[in-house]
Amino acid sequence: MNIPFVLVCLAIIALLIWMAYRNIHRLNRRIAEFDEERAQGPLDPFRALTELYRLQEEARRRRKQ
Repeated sequence: MNIPFVLVCLAIIALLIWMAYRNIHRLNRRIAEFDEERAQGPLDPFRALTELYRLQEEARRRRKQ
């Protein structure tokens, strides 16, 4: 077997494993932050919906200008 090829493949595999590990920890941190926000106060669905409509209208106005 070609030794340099095997070494390069092992380096790529190690890099991918490190990237997956880092992304998992980042995702877990974001989930924890989201859970903390949600625990602080209940979500008002009507307020969230009006905020979404407001953001859509602002985007439409910016596109028309």
